[in-house]
Amino acid sequence: MKKVSFITLLLLAPFCLLAQDLAEAEVPRVVVNVFHKTFPKASKVEWEKKIDGYNVEFDIGRRDHEVWINDQGQIVKHKKELRSSELPKPVRDAIAQQYKGFRIDDADQFETGKKFYYKVELKKSGEERKVIFDQVGKVSAINL
Repeated sequence: MKKVSFITLLLLAPFCLLAQDLAEAEVPRVVVNVFHKTFPKASKVEWEKKIDGYNVEFDIGRRDHEVWINDQGQIVKHKKELRSSELPKPVRDAIAQQYKGFRIDDADQFETGKKFYYKVELKKSGEERKVIFDQVGKVSAINL
């Protein structure tokens, strides 16, 4: 039994090292400064170290946000929770035309490289689809 536990621990250890929760004091100043300058009203801030930088989950008002910042302090990606009414009209129109009978259950806006994408969770009588749209309502193959 000890052998099985030890082997399991060895197999799972690399996955534990991929992401690590941090206190803000453990994050480089350049990263923290960029975050606070960009999101001065952030609350419930949680830092995590990733292989390629830092991930920060936080709230502004009652909205969930998540931002990825690299080691140089550059924001790589920003995810923001949206109400369905806040989706751009071309995205709402595309959903109405291409996904008749589905309702919007969840919507997030992603900003990456000055481009915006919208990840929308659609539901219809036990069926669920997650679709990513670009700003003009075109289904995108980008992996967010």
